[in-house]
This record gives sequence, C-alpha cells and structure tokens, in this order.
Amino acid sequence: MRFHLLAYPQVPTGNVAVRVTNVRRQQSSDSAELLVSLKLAREGASDEDARISVPISFEIEGARSEVTTEMTGPSFELKDHRIPIERSKDRGWGKVSIPADANSADNDFYFVFDQPAVRQTIIVADDANVVRPLQLSAAISPDPAVKNTAEVITTDQLPTVEWDNVSLLLWQAPLPVGDAAASVQSFVDRGGRVIFFPPQALSSSEFAGASWQSWTESPDGIAVETWRGDQDLLAHTQSGAALPVGSLEVRKHCGLSGETIPLATLKNGAPLLARATTSRGGVYFCATTPAMADSSLAENGVVLYVLVQRALALGASVLGNTRQLVAGDVSGEQPTAWQQVAGPPEAISTEFAVHGGVYSAGERLLALNRAAAEDQAAVLPDARVSELFQGLDFARVDDKAGNLAGLIQEIWRLFLVAMMIALIVEAALCLPRLNPQLPSVSTTSGWTAASVSPQAAADRGDQPTGDRVVDRGRV
Repeated sequence: MRFHLLAYPQVPTGNVAVRVTNVRRQQSSDSAELLVSLKLAREGASDEDARISVPISFEIEGARSEVTTEMTGPSFELKDHRIPIERSKDRGWGKVSIPADANSADNDFYFVFDQPAVRQTIIVADDANVVRPLQLSAAISPDPAVKNTAEVITTDQLPTVEWDNVSLLLWQAPLPVGDAAASVQSFVDRGGRVIFFPPQALSSSEFAGASWQSWTESPDGIAVETWRGDQDLLAHTQSGAALPVGSLEVRKHCGLSGETIPLATLKNGAPLLARATTSRGGVYFCATTPAMADSSLAENGVVLYVLVQRALALGASVLGNTRQLVAGDVSGEQPTAWQQVAGPPEAISTEFAVHGGVYSAGERLLALNRAAAEDQAAVLPDARVSELFQGLDFARVDDKAGNLAGLIQEIWRLFLVAMMIALIVEAALCLPRLNPQLPSVSTTSGWTAASVSPQAAADRGDQPTGDRVVDRGRV
C-alpha cells in the first residue's frame, strides 16, 4: 500500500470556525424561546486585524433566521441569542451555519435541546471540614433554569444510590474497594464524573490505577506552578480569561502514584489535580482538600466552584434524552441503529458515527459534531511526520494553503495535449491531395510522348491526331 501525503506548512489565514457553546430552553407563562450561545474563531488573525462581517444562520427544525455580526480579531462570542419557539416544543434540534470559506468542515454545528435534567451530586466525606465547601460548590447552580442538588452520604449508603440520576460523585474517604468500587466503576462507565480527595487516614487501596501516598505539610504554603488552561476542568473561560489557579496556596498535599495525566502541578513538582485514563466518563484526583488547614480552595472559591460545576455539567450531559457527541467517539452507542434527522445527505448508515448531524436513537436525539481541537488546526513538525510514516511507502507533495499553482499546472497539461492534437489535425488537413488526371510522361527511342488535350495542342500549333499530338522534336 502506498500513501500520498499532501503537506501544507501553514494553515490558511482568514478561515472562520463556528461552535455552539450553550443552548438553553426558557419558558414563560405564554411563550418559549431558545437561548443560543456560540463562538467564532478566526485562524491566523491578530487583535489588530480588520473588522469583518459574518452572517450567522440559525435553523430550528427547518425554520431559518439570520443575524450578521461584526468580528474583530481572532475570536467573537455571541451570548444568549434569543430564538422564539412554540411553547409546546420541549425537545428538538437546531443548526448554526456560516458562509463557506477555506475549510468547509467547520462551518456548521448541530445541537439538540430538551428540558434540563436535575444535576445531582453525591458527596462521601470523612472530614466535616470538607463537606460544607463541597456541598456549596455543587448545590449552587450557575443557571437559574437548571436545578442542582447535593446529598451527603456514608459509604454504607452507597447501595441505596440511584446512580442513573447522578451526575457527579465527590469522594473524600479511603478509595473504594469491593462492591463500592464496582458501583463507582459502573457509574464512570455510564459517563459519570468522580473527583477523589485524599482522606486523613490513608490506605493501600487504589482506583483506576492510582493510589494515595503520604501527606506532605508546607506551613508557608506552596503555589501552583503550571496548569492546563487549554482543556478539561481548569480550562480558560469562554471569554479567554484564565482561572485564578496561580493564586491558590496549598499547605498540605498528598502524594499520588499511578498512570495519571497532570492537569495542575505544584512548584515542587507534585501533582495537584490529575486525571486517570478512562474510556468513558472521568476520574479525577485532587491532592489536597478544601479544608482551611489544607489549602485555600474554600477561601478562593472560584477555582473550586468552576472545577465542580464543570465536572457536574459533563456528568449531566449523558443524562436525559438528548446528547452532544463528538464524531468518531461514540462509545456505548450503536450508530448502525440510528436514523438521520439532519445532516449531509451523502452519509450512509455505516458512517453515521463520523458525520456531523442529528440522529435519533429510539426516544433520544443525538447531535454529532467535530472535536474542539479541530477548530484550530495545528502544524505537525517534519520530524514527527517522518516518524509517523517510518517504514511505510509514501509520497509527499509540499504545497501552500490557498495556492492555485498545482491547479494551474494540471490545466496547462490539458491545454498542451489539446494543442498538440490540434497541430496534428492541422498538418493532416494541409497535405496535398493526389490528382489522378496528372500528365504521364514516357520516353521511347529518344522520342518523348505526352498526353495533352486537343486545346493545348492547338495553342502550341501542333496537329491534333485524335486526342494525342506527337512532338517531332528530338530529345
């Protein structure tokens, strides 16, 4: 097998991508409406780039409307754009589109809406000083239209929990084992989120390949050195502002061992927040607690509140009859049984999982879209490309985004072939025709005989003999 690689050293400038960040259904006594928030991102643009007009098209189950926005710089956000809908419509789908540009794959975004599900949090804690900050962070909803609940239980009450209605589990106790671990693992496999905080009494148990080690005290406090601001629980806000993670002080933290992905690291190199690798759901480990003696998470409540609410929203996204999915990552679903509601007409049923659109699966509505990382195309270094294709037969063609030279070259070849054919045809048409009436000359005994017409003979003064004249001249 031979691979053909078309390499572009840089992404095209001016490409605009659209992404829906939030959809809420709001109802009053006599009407209903959708509040749609979205973000536009322009590649290769700076804050000083010229203002451009971007028409944004909204489609709600076939009904279309349009609004034109003025975009300056690399990004633009539209907050809570109101779209009236029928009061009886509790659930449905929609689509946001922008005009075609350099990359047509990021010009559409599909979404589904429904009555918001209750976001329920279960808290298991053995330290009373930890319970209150966690309960407040989980129970206070940032959206008045969404109801949050937080329930504090003991490990003995786990069998009574209705896990199908739970979005988030906050666990500050020895890591679960036995039946408790099986219940938590089943909850994660269903798509739920769990955040583990270290207990005061450590144990040798582990969960998701990670376990707590010993406590380390720092009376003067340790600051956070690095954290992931591009994704996950500590990502920047929608406006691009960073969370105040760097202002946290950690006075006591617990070591963590196992295969985890660090999301925040202290100045001494120890992880503060890490995520375990899971196929579904999310398992997080926070190496300190919100207790006043351990950290300033409760004092500087912004980071703790945002962290908990984001995990809660992710866990709630798998509840109810509507879901937002990433194309190509539909684990736990059966795409072959889906029915297409909206999307590209050329998509076939065996490829629904990789095509953006809206699909129905029984009573549920599913919206598929590209991953967030695809909105900003990254350039892969040549060394990495060579490493990926090492040992494979591939041909590489280097080009530049927006370059038409290759197209012109292909068209020139066609014109060259057409011109050569035209020259050959012209040459064939210019060849003289063969005339069967041309005079024939024969020489015998030094006499020359020619066949000429009687009129030509008369003009020469010869005596005609039938239609043949004999010239008596000697050769």
